[in-house]
Amino acid sequence: MKRGAAEPASLTTRWREASWPRLLMPLWVALAVIAVLAWQQPAAVTRLDLLAYDGLLPSHAAPADTAVVLAIDDESLSRLGRWPWPRSLHAQLIDKLHDAGVSTVGLTVLFSEPAGAGDAGDALLAQAMRRHGGVVLPLAPLRQINGTIVDGVPTAELRAAMSQLGHVDAEIDLDGQVRRVYLTAGTGTPQYPAMALALLQQYQPQQTISASLPGLRAAALVPPDDAAGIWMRDHEVLLPRMRLAPPISMVRVLDSPGLLQSLRERPVIVGVTASGLGGQLATPLAGERTQMPAVLWHAQVLAALRAGKLITPAAPISFVLFSLLLGCSAVLWPVAGRKRLHPWWMVASVSAPVLASAVLLYGWQLWFAPFASTLGLLAAALVWLGVHIRENGRSLVRSRQHAQATLEAIGDSVISVNMRSTIVYANPVALAQMGAGNLVGQPLASALVLETGSVAMLAAAVDECLHRACDVRPELYLVLPCDEAPPRSLRASISPLRDPDNRLEGAVIVLSDVTDTVASADRLRYAATHDALTGLPNRSLLQERLELALARMQRNVSTIALLFLDLDRFKRINDSLGHSHGDEVLKETARRLVAICRSTDVVARWGGDEFVIIMEDVSGPDAVALAVSKLIAVLREDVDVRGVRVTSNCSVGIALAPQDGTDVDGLLAKADTAMYRAKSHPDAGFHFYSSDLKVWTRERLALEVELRHALREEQFELHYQPQYRLRDGELFGFEALLRWRRDPDTLMQPADFIGVAEESGLIVEIGAWVVARAAADIARWIADGLQAMPVAVNVSARQCVNRHIVDVVRTALLDTGIPPALLKLELTETTAMTDAARVIELLEEISALGVRIAVDDFGTGYSSLAYLKRFPINELKIDRSFVQHVTSNAEDAAIVRATIVLAHELGIEVIAEGVENDAQKAFLLAQSCDIVQGFLYGRPQPLSATTPLL
Repeated sequence: MKRGAAEPASLTTRWREASWPRLLMPLWVALAVIAVLAWQQPAAVTRLDLLAYDGLLPSHAAPADTAVVLAIDDESLSRLGRWPWPRSLHAQLIDKLHDAGVSTVGLTVLFSEPAGAGDAGDALLAQAMRRHGGVVLPLAPLRQINGTIVDGVPTAELRAAMSQLGHVDAEIDLDGQVRRVYLTAGTGTPQYPAMALALLQQYQPQQTISASLPGLRAAALVPPDDAAGIWMRDHEVLLPRMRLAPPISMVRVLDSPGLLQSLRERPVIVGVTASGLGGQLATPLAGERTQMPAVLWHAQVLAALRAGKLITPAAPISFVLFSLLLGCSAVLWPVAGRKRLHPWWMVASVSAPVLASAVLLYGWQLWFAPFASTLGLLAAALVWLGVHIRENGRSLVRSRQHAQATLEAIGDSVISVNMRSTIVYANPVALAQMGAGNLVGQPLASALVLETGSVAMLAAAVDECLHRACDVRPELYLVLPCDEAPPRSLRASISPLRDPDNRLEGAVIVLSDVTDTVASADRLRYAATHDALTGLPNRSLLQERLELALARMQRNVSTIALLFLDLDRFKRINDSLGHSHGDEVLKETARRLVAICRSTDVVARWGGDEFVIIMEDVSGPDAVALAVSKLIAVLREDVDVRGVRVTSNCSVGIALAPQDGTDVDGLLAKADTAMYRAKSHPDAGFHFYSSDLKVWTRERLALEVELRHALREEQFELHYQPQYRLRDGELFGFEALLRWRRDPDTLMQPADFIGVAEESGLIVEIGAWVVARAAADIARWIADGLQAMPVAVNVSARQCVNRHIVDVVRTALLDTGIPPALLKLELTETTAMTDAARVIELLEEISALGVRIAVDDFGTGYSSLAYLKRFPINELKIDRSFVQHVTSNAEDAAIVRATIVLAHELGIEVIAEGVENDAQKAFLLAQSCDIVQGFLYGRPQPLSATTPLL
């Protein structure tokens, strides 16, 4: 029950903390104000909306063929007589316009009263209108005495002769300005079009009065039975300013036939513009003049109609809804995002309705009166401002309480001092750390129980902060003594304190206990600079120590010896005994190096089984050689690893500074180069760097790059040396021998590049290429219908080590489809005996594929007969060094004879290579040698020269 009852309380608490009612209060105010103003439309708000419309009033150019205004101006009155003119004069004007080809004439003069008795003006005017056939007369609403509104239409005689009627009713706004017109109005049904619309319908008969007319429709039309005496309007539109051509004086048109002819096929509006005769409208369309003759007003309406630029006012319900939408969006956005109301957001929100009105006005020719929304948003902004001020006051109190609680709960010491360095505040941690009941009011220098140097450093930092008004963080840690424990390390941070007027009034000191952090950093620093296995400096610390040693060497004019040491055959220890035994060997090596070297020497682990030693202040190469000899002798002693005695040895490369340079990377590279030269001469044990080593290294690197290019560009070739069966002289097979076509005229032998290929590891890729190419050549022989012979391919030690050769052979057989017995692999006796157990396993996998196996250079290594009988080999090849002197050297002859007997006893065929004369052939035949190859039988030849032998 308790848990269930707590949940509603929790929700209520969260709602109260969120302060949503207070946050939504501006929204309620905005919506209420907008709703009232939009519905009631007070006169003051309406006047503001009218001013907004005048400020945003669009201006457009009139169409080229719009109506021409013929003005009855002062000049016309002075020439043709006082106003009103006789109707016969109007008849003459219509006749002249008819003769000039004017299509439509609109007279904005009301003829609602008949001419006087005996005056034939109405008849003449009616006759002229009938002859023209395109005259539009005006009508206006006339209020009678009893309040009834009737249509002020022309006389019956003129009505019968005219083409169409158009009303000249114009709406006057609250400020006395005319901005809008109703496209249809009248007291009956159907209603009359406005004068401009009537002219347009007469000029363009296809334009009809329909619901498609622009403008705001009337809310409800009075039924015809009740419409008597009620002047009804529909299709309300607002007018933009149209840039019209100036009106033409009537008298000038009558006096100028050319000007009259320019009006052909154009609509014409005739009206009074003379001063003092009335008919002037106050409208913002008049610009600076503020007054506009009614005839020009109608021309403006016609031009806007022709250009499609009439503006439709927003319907009341749309106006209310759009106002409310603007209010919601302006107020809810910061509320929903829980954002602080910025003054610029308030300004933007209040001005949003005006901007929206401008967008609707210019983009869609809709007029939205903005000031109901503007005033609502302004009221919301004021309410929000009041809420914000109240919330800020509460927030300040809450912030002060939180700050006090934070200072008391924080894990660091916080102490505030005034401008005289007197303590004015200390949190509980500071009191506990300093072992004091109260620190307030005490001088900083005497109140803190730090070491003397730390007190002075902190006081200096506080003085600097107070004088420079900036943050100060001493680089060194402060030391806090402890009675029964090691001293603690404190990091100090001093920041200035300012009053509300931004004047400096003191400083705040934060003391963080970083003892554990410093200890962890020391451990991490040690781990980053020392080898985890041996505890020796690692590569980064070695380079740093070497830089310092070189700086001391230049200062003291001394000599430095840099030793690069690599353990020999360390990989065999890892492979045979495991990495744990290898790690023990590395640790023992590090202990022996540290023990034999001087305390001033630096012993570092470079990586893997490589170590580097820096020996400073050496007297010369002789002293270095003596020291290195002792070092090598110590490392040659057996290492006892978990009951297994392991023999270790090393190769050392030596670079001297400044003789060999003073650059860190350069010296390390030179010592490394010398070490590799020492590895190539195992008897020496160590080697000093010399300039010729640089050339040797550069040449080998260049050769390695060329070998990679040769492999990529297929510059290698296979030459085939034939092998013959000795007893009958029949072709037995071939040995594939690699050649490098370095350029069209240079063919390199394997002895010139195989060593570099072995060291760089390229021998694996080259060996794979040789196997694939030999299998492809055998497949070509078979495809050509030739008697294919077995081909022997040499395999390197590195190919055997990574066991990649099995996949290579399997892939070659699958790709070419040749019989496996036609492919034979040859590995040297030394390779076979390097790791006999692993090689036996490898050869058994190859033999299982059906591929024959031969041991090459037999007799040059250190064969173990116990292993030899376990090898799944098919052939033994006697090295050419024995065959060469078999007829002149009894020892060589005995070795060859014994080898043949041994092989035959094991069921293995024997191949003698290097047979160059008949005496050698006769000796081998007498010893029952099986197969021979050599220059006596044929030299290695390209495939094209070998194929004919088949």
